[in-house]
Amino acid sequence: MNRWPWVLLLALACSGCDDMSRQAKIQPQRPGALFENGLSSRTPPAGTVARGQLQQEAIIGQRPPLTAELLAKGQDAYQTFCTPCHGLAGQGDGLVVGRGFPPPPALADARLLNLSDAQLMQTIADGKGLMAGYASRIPPAQRWAIVAHVRLLQLSQHAPLGSLPDALQHAFEEGK
Repeated sequence: MNRWPWVLLLALACSGCDDMSRQAKIQPQRPGALFENGLSSRTPPAGTVARGQLQQEAIIGQRPPLTAELLAKGQDAYQTFCTPCHGLAGQGDGLVVGRGFPPPPALADARLLNLSDAQLMQTIADGKGLMAGYASRIPPAQRWAIVAHVRLLQLSQHAPLGSLPDALQHAFEEGK
């Protein structure tokens, strides 16, 4: 006996059973009669700390020591996440600018030179203007590495000629 027509008929009959989309349910942060404030969920009590928040804030608040390893990690992360917009040297001339997006500010602009490291960390995490936030994609330790690399880029574009070794000074003077 062929069972396929019965299986097909049963599947067709069950596909019309969609009671879950019409059942009563609570929509978060929407009006409801469950609590006295008229919402369907409660506001967290004052001082509530999310799981893992204290450890993350400790990492964010503690700048790691500046090492060659940190700068290498920062360069890798910068090239992955930042160069599409800011470009390799941080001039705001990344690939997306050539495709019609507005250029981001150059990282060596005076306004960005005056930002604190904490402000740079915050900008990487939350974004600013048209820049998207990267908090969900870049962990705090990696953000610190990016900040170190950005500071290195800024220093490289504002270093006085006298601070370079003699061989490099002569190479720049010959190139003029």
